[in-house]
Amino acid sequence: MKKLANLILTCLVVLGLGWTLWIGVRKQKEKPKTEEETAAASVAPKEEEPKPEDYVVKLEKEKWQALDIEKGEPEKTELKPQRIAFGSVLDPSAIVTLDGDLASAEAALAASRAQYERSQELFKNGENLARKAFETSEAQFRADQIKTDGLRRSAMLQWGATFSALDAVARREFVERLVRGDSALIRVDILPGDALAEQPKSARVLVLGREEQPIETQNITPAADVDAKTQAQGFILRVDQPVFPLRPGMALTAWLELPQKPRAGFAVPRSAVLRHDGRAWVYVQEEEEKFVRKPVTLDTPLDGDKGWFIAEGGGIKADDLLVTTGAQSLLSEELKAQGGGGAD
Repeated sequence: MKKLANLILTCLVVLGLGWTLWIGVRKQKEKPKTEEETAAASVAPKEEEPKPEDYVVKLEKEKWQALDIEKGEPEKTELKPQRIAFGSVLDPSAIVTLDGDLASAEAALAASRAQYERSQELFKNGENLARKAFETSEAQFRADQIKTDGLRRSAMLQWGATFSALDAVARREFVERLVRGDSALIRVDILPGDALAEQPKSARVLVLGREEQPIETQNITPAADVDAKTQAQGFILRVDQPVFPLRPGMALTAWLELPQKPRAGFAVPRSAVLRHDGRAWVYVQEEEEKFVRKPVTLDTPLDGDKGWFIAEGGGIKADDLLVTTGAQSLLSEELKAQGGGGAD
């Protein structure tokens, strides 16, 4: 009887342990699902992108007229592919010195060549001329020839093939023009890290303080070296008959025109563009009393009062009626309507 009781007790203990283990396994399986649901429920919903109607300002005609709002369609235009470069007017002293050395070497070469040719002719004809004198004249001619060729190579390395290819008369005329100020040489470098695979077609030069008088030139030669500090690619520009004197050291900016197809776009006045929340915007009138603020991508600043070039697909269309004057006033009215209290 006692053994039977012990057996029954043992079975109950085993059953209790098994039940406890089964309950634990079941809860463990259900736990990941509960955690995932809790984590998903705790994630905050994403902030919705502003809708187009969020950028709308509605004003009665009398009110926007009182704000001196002016409108106009964007001007269609094309932008030639360009690169900006920075530089200065070069001091012609180095090229004047080089021309003097080269002229002296060429004169010595002409004299030694004539002497060598005379002595060679006399020696061949059996005239009373010692071989030593003939060899001396030949040595002098070869030495003068080597010196002249070396100076010409130096000219090519420093100033390019255009200058080194000039004959003595043309070179002297060019140097005289540099000295008189009738011509000038300019060194410009494009931005570091940029590189041009093609030779620029032309350049428009804007001298610091004289930006209203741009200088055009098509005489462009690649520089023989790069800037030691920036490692930027450089070009030598030659300007003939400048509209004002170009003094050595004058700082300037040059726009290099590249031989590529122009890009189509629009010229937008600067007064039409406003900045807000770190972006550029314009207002477009869609109805008589409805103005919509649209983001735009500014591409390149244009000359004078033309404003900004915005490429096709940059945020505006040809039939948009842009607010050209009073855009900041519209932004203030828009933010007031939203409870913002005014523009940035």
